[in-house]
Amino acid sequence: MAKICKSCGSYYKGSWCDKCGYGKPDSKSKELERFKKATPKKPVRFMTEEEKAAVKTSPKEKTARPKADPNARRNLLIVVLLVTVGVVVYVLISRGVLFSNKKEDVISQYFTALDNNDFDKFVDTLPKEIKNAYEDEREKEGLSGEDYMRRFKEPLETVYGSGLSLKFTLGSEEKLDKEKEPEVFDMTAFKERYGSAPSISEAYIVYVDVTYSGTLLTETVRYNCYIAKTGWKWKILNMEFDPGILAPE
Repeated sequence: MAKICKSCGSYYKGSWCDKCGYGKPDSKSKELERFKKATPKKPVRFMTEEEKAAVKTSPKEKTARPKADPNARRNLLIVVLLVTVGVVVYVLISRGVLFSNKKEDVISQYFTALDNNDFDKFVDTLPKEIKNAYEDEREKEGLSGEDYMRRFKEPLETVYGSGLSLKFTLGSEEKLDKEKEPEVFDMTAFKERYGSAPSISEAYIVYVDVTYSGTLLTETVRYNCYIAKTGWKWKILNMEFDPGILAPE
């Protein structure tokens, strides 16, 4: 039975059109290509076998790309900034630019706080172990910082009288040698008493002349102030009264 070619309209017998080649496997003709372009896009279930072969029934799906996190770049910049700031701060602290203090500053703060009954500034000049011991004692006895300092100075008022005031003059200093004065750097006894001990990198004796004045007596006495560098700060380890010495040898 003759068939009408859907591409060129000619009659043909067999499986494909003898004139244009429509329906022939692997056959490409101008009419066939035009048919492909002109073929309407309709559901596959309504297509003939020829239409199914002529058109693409399923377009290639595009690979979905993961959406970029809009905050990722900002978070990365924040992390980089924090790391940079941390490195800069560490360098400044290690070089003594930040949080630095001098031996003279710590000694001045010690005696100024003693004169003004300033508990917080007074204990801040001491290693944390001694500072904690003073703070625990003050809290245990329920005293304010000012009351604690007044009681701390009672032995001095017994000698010099009420209305006690003081002035101080910083003298010369001597750097202590770890080999010649190992006892200063040996913190074994300190650790046994307080449970822990600071690490000391440098130590000095600073000679301080203190003038006490009260209602009973005015007198200038000499103190040997042992001061050490613990971490990045100078702290007072001990204050020894040294009577009769006016100047170090």
